[in-house]
Amino acid sequence: MIVKSLFVLIISLVIGYVLYKKQLINDNEIEQEIIASWSESIVLPKKQFRKLLVGINSNVDLIVPGVELLIKLNITPGNDFNHDQLYTLDHLQETFSHFFRKGSAAERAFMDDKLFRKIVSEAEKLSNPKFYIGGNAALIGNKIAQVFPKVELHLVGPVGPKLQELLPSSITVPKISHIEKDEVHLIMEYQVEEVWGPHRAPVATRFITSYDESNSKATLIEAFFQYIQNYHPDLIILSGLHLLEGQPSEFFSQKLSLIQAELAKVPNDIPVHLELASMVNKKFVKEIADNIVSKVSSLGLNEQELTFLSHAAKGPHSEYFDTIQGQPEIHKISDIILWVLRTYGHSKENPSYKLTRVHFHCLTYHIIGIHPSAWSNNPSAVGAGTRVAGIQACDVESPDPDLVTLKFPEKFKLFSGDKERSLNESKPIITWKKEGFHFALSPVLVCKQPLKTVGLGDSISATGLMFSEFVSNVNS
Repeated sequence: MIVKSLFVLIISLVIGYVLYKKQLINDNEIEQEIIASWSESIVLPKKQFRKLLVGINSNVDLIVPGVELLIKLNITPGNDFNHDQLYTLDHLQETFSHFFRKGSAAERAFMDDKLFRKIVSEAEKLSNPKFYIGGNAALIGNKIAQVFPKVELHLVGPVGPKLQELLPSSITVPKISHIEKDEVHLIMEYQVEEVWGPHRAPVATRFITSYDESNSKATLIEAFFQYIQNYHPDLIILSGLHLLEGQPSEFFSQKLSLIQAELAKVPNDIPVHLELASMVNKKFVKEIADNIVSKVSSLGLNEQELTFLSHAAKGPHSEYFDTIQGQPEIHKISDIILWVLRTYGHSKENPSYKLTRVHFHCLTYHIIGIHPSAWSNNPSAVGAGTRVAGIQACDVESPDPDLVTLKFPEKFKLFSGDKERSLNESKPIITWKKEGFHFALSPVLVCKQPLKTVGLGDSISATGLMFSEFVSNVNS
């Protein structure tokens, strides 16, 4: 009798497990289909980049739970307000709350050195502070070194002892990059549905703040461009211009003039990618748009940066940056990308302009727009970028359908005036042409429980670049 009961129990457990697994498979069938399609369609370009120069912002990231740090600092929830610069703990709370409510990643400079060091000191006392490679340039270099170990990569940016210890040994850090003490950036992460006062975070992301002399003054920008002359890279990746925003207007303009002049000296057969980051000063963003964007070959940015660029330069959907919540509408983002390529890109009307590629990334989808005479392998590039987003956020080696979910809209338009569409999960990478430019879109499989949100945009841009093929410079 006992044996029979045990047998029945075992059979029941086996049947229950089989049914559970079957339900699990059904639950992530869409994710499995997308992952399978990526595996079949994403290919490396015939001609890959082999020799890279990356700069100019690098630092150590101190990553902590944002809400826990505010509590540790005896800060209570209050108003939310978007301060351009932070001088007090109230400014920190208000600006953190503003982006926490919107679910947008953002970065602001702290202007009080002593107070910032106090905040960092308290952050280091939390239960599990984590130190990582930081700064767009160092993060981009790190991702490329990890995934493409045979690539020769030199990093020009401020590198202190801790950062040197964290960087892969395959990255060459020239003597001009070494500094005695690391620059530290504080990363305040939060999870989806996390609560701070009356606000509930719609997505998992982070707020960044720092007091950073080396990066905020772009002290190595001259050395970066001088390095090109002897190194002769086949791809240049430039980032960190957003950190100049904390400087006086005259200083900012002088640095931009220097960068503009140096970019003009870069040989036409070497593409330059510019990775933007969060900025709030409309005048400064307009200066970057007018003086720098047309001088680079490729541009990488997220929804906050793209929509604010359109606002600052009076592009389409110019007020969208202030109303965006959660997932940005695809057709509006596509319209702005097209406007950027038309306004600042190479054309018959502007033959000296170099911009031929824009890589947009947000939590739920990515779009890359290109000039087809300058770039190829675009569908694979956008697919590879979206694939790496879920991998890195979940901290796994390869896509796992159990850990991710599709948050793509059921109905969407590719651009204003387009017909309403729905996603075909068996062919998730969508391509189209408009006004001579080629576009590719891919959904992201969003990590359900992200373990690390910092550096996602940099990894996405780095991966997208390495899966892109630079055919020729249209100015050549």
